[in-house]
Amino acid sequence: MSAVRTTTSPAAAIEIRSVSKRFGRAGVRATLALDSVSLEILPGETFGLIGPNGAGKTTLLSCLMGFLRPSAGEIRIDGRSADDLATRARTGYQPERLGFDGFLTGRSFLAAHWRLAGGNRSGQNGAIERAAADMGLEPRALSRRLRTYSRGMLQRIGMAQALLRDPAFLFLDEPASGLDPAGVVTVRRRLIEARARGATIVVNSHQLPEIERVCDRVAFIDRGRVLKIETLRGVDSGVKARIRVRPDETGRALEILTESEISASVAGEGVLRARFPNENAMAEAARKLCARGLSLYELAADAELESLFAEDEP
Repeated sequence: MSAVRTTTSPAAAIEIRSVSKRFGRAGVRATLALDSVSLEILPGETFGLIGPNGAGKTTLLSCLMGFLRPSAGEIRIDGRSADDLATRARTGYQPERLGFDGFLTGRSFLAAHWRLAGGNRSGQNGAIERAAADMGLEPRALSRRLRTYSRGMLQRIGMAQALLRDPAFLFLDEPASGLDPAGVVTVRRRLIEARARGATIVVNSHQLPEIERVCDRVAFIDRGRVLKIETLRGVDSGVKARIRVRPDETGRALEILTESEISASVAGEGVLRARFPNENAMAEAARKLCARGLSLYELAADAELESLFAEDEP
């Protein structure tokens, strides 16, 4: 793939400039986990990181958190360095590997993070209980030690601590991993709420349908490099959709969409891809296809994120 041209905006909340991260000694033993990564993430944007295992996504999140120092390049968050204490106080983080202290109860774990985030003791108990409830944890779970929690419960309390005190920045590494469907929906709702109040969110996930639902843009990363940036929603992005009709009606469907000035193409027998200016236009196209007597089996927003993985295969 060709090199990615990133947007330039003086109002970027997060600036990643030519960041590289090398592990090990220079030479044959060295591993280049990040290779000249440059990104700008806008205030209030939810930005997704996708790519195969070992692509460098978690390494990039660790650099954003200040846990790792880049071997080259620079990261600025709200104009400050990634490890600035003022920035950290406004940041929520959930790691991929939930290595929490098992001897702590859920309540003491959240209380410690509440105080680390600058919360006062007078509002502590109420905030902890609300955070746990928002993530679907029952009140009695707060009295149990973390070592007795299931993987799903750990994931929920990890998200609860990340969201304490409504952080301005959220860095999340596989936030819905190990959750049942209800838990996945809960995480999605919390992310949408955080975006609605203006939080800037960076999320790494292999759950592409969830990425499509919550993210404004995504970066496809492989072998430490950003290969492509995809806009999922916004003023200029429109809505990409997958349309499925009866195979023998593929040509007619394409004609109807073209007549309506909708950019569309045939992706297979009975399958079309289209880009609509907005969701209202997508609904209107569905009405027209049905009014013309076509069998409309499916019309759904689809950013084709899976295709990015296919494109990168040799």
